[in-house]
Amino acid sequence: MEAAQLTLNQNEKRRMEVQEGGFSIINPATGEKVGEHPLMGPAEVAAAVDRARQAFAAWSQSPFSARAKIFRRAASHLAENAEHYARIVCLETGKTELDALMAEIFPTCDLLHYYGKNAEKFLRPVKVGGSMVLPGRKAYYTFEPRGVVGIIAPWNYPFTLASGPVISALAAGNTVVLKPSSQTTASGKVLEDIFRAAGLPDQALQVVTGSGSVTGRALIENRDVDMLFFTGSTEVGIEVNETAARNLVPAVMELGGKDAMIVSSNADLERAAHAAVWGSFFNSGQTCTGVEFCFVQRPVYAAFLSKVLSIAGEIQSGTLTGQVGSMTMESQVRILEEQIEDAAAKGAQVQMGGKRVHAEKGHFFAPTVLTEIRPDMKIWNEETFGPILPVVAFDTPEEAIQMANSTEFGLAGSVFSQDMEEARMYAGRMETGSVNINDCLVTYALPSLPFGGVKTSGVGTYHGEMGIRNFCRVKSVTEFTGLYSKEFFHYPVASRVKEAMEALLVLLYSGNMRARWKALPKTTGIAGELFRGIWEKWRRKS
Repeated sequence: MEAAQLTLNQNEKRRMEVQEGGFSIINPATGEKVGEHPLMGPAEVAAAVDRARQAFAAWSQSPFSARAKIFRRAASHLAENAEHYARIVCLETGKTELDALMAEIFPTCDLLHYYGKNAEKFLRPVKVGGSMVLPGRKAYYTFEPRGVVGIIAPWNYPFTLASGPVISALAAGNTVVLKPSSQTTASGKVLEDIFRAAGLPDQALQVVTGSGSVTGRALIENRDVDMLFFTGSTEVGIEVNETAARNLVPAVMELGGKDAMIVSSNADLERAAHAAVWGSFFNSGQTCTGVEFCFVQRPVYAAFLSKVLSIAGEIQSGTLTGQVGSMTMESQVRILEEQIEDAAAKGAQVQMGGKRVHAEKGHFFAPTVLTEIRPDMKIWNEETFGPILPVVAFDTPEEAIQMANSTEFGLAGSVFSQDMEEARMYAGRMETGSVNINDCLVTYALPSLPFGGVKTSGVGTYHGEMGIRNFCRVKSVTEFTGLYSKEFFHYPVASRVKEAMEALLVLLYSGNMRARWKALPKTTGIAGELFRGIWEKWRRKS
């Protein structure tokens, strides 16, 4: 498709180098071109969905043992070529290779093994109890793959945040059309590479490349897609969810965050300070579950801030191991600058950082610590998504909880206290999809935990037993194995059944014991009809 036929929004035009029928990707840490990919439109997307549909019948009927073997092979191939694939991610994102190995490659290998081992168990039929008025039946529900799942992945963790829903969908028996971020297209295509090496059937995983406003829109608006999974901003997520609703397509949304850390006066300050610095600056702060607030109880505020500044002062910006890599998007750097400018104008103090570094090389931003921030500042209410750590003092637990829950977001949070009763109290009252106690940023790394947000941070979950079931249709089934041919409520209905049903309701659900004893003899009408059915069936057989 010619580039002239495509309509890109202004942000995409600034970000993408578009040629006829394709686009280039620029390394954000160096400014060098690192790849070219096709700019696909609605026709190409529709063809990919159609190919995935054709592959669905065979893949959905494949035994779990075959899927598990493919997952193990994929994990093996990924682990043996980890450095190669990590470097692809780094070229597109500007992150360090250690960051890529730890947060992109390892969680994907772990999830492949986890679902390879557990998917069959999670998707077995579930038996449930019956009813006293419906004897002779088995009742259970099953999990069936939905069909073709459309997945739109983000740029901040372009491999692991694509692999999570892709692996979950495939493990459940679906086929997938994946649309990576235009900035991190090659990172998304790594999944195609490792699954091809593992023997995944042709066309079970399709990758479409291009912009969000054209390629992504074509995928979410395609009526042949059976489920959508979107990871990205809340603003775009709302649009995706609205489109899914119009098409009556189920959708899981993993959206923005403004995650708070609460540090009690009972905390291990050394651990809390290291966690705050890492949780805020890891991946250059471009983590949806990253620490964007740090609320510290006043008696330990000064000591905590001193430790944070000391630890953060040892960090440098660069692409070498152990340093903070570059930001991925120029537009995100501008958001940081706007938030800091707004906060400083309203009285916030920049304790360290607060500006670009190595600007001649790429999108590097110095790790930044702010104090004296208030709710009337942009940085309090808007997602930051960069290496900025605001540290705020609080006096009472009620004050900390109120501040932690004060934004529209609710993805994750963390609490630091050596008093576990106190820590669980804070955790229980935080309005978030997950909470870490004396830890941060680790819930996603545990494949057994469902991951998702509340409020404007998302809809639905993935990972774990609950997560894989989101990629399935639930079908309720009953099996009659009784000895009678006619139910008491089948036509023609005996005259005594109405009185017996009224008595049965009292017997089963009344709290008045005398009324229940009085009703018991009247229920024999139903039992009599059931025995009559058994007798008639036996008589016909004999």
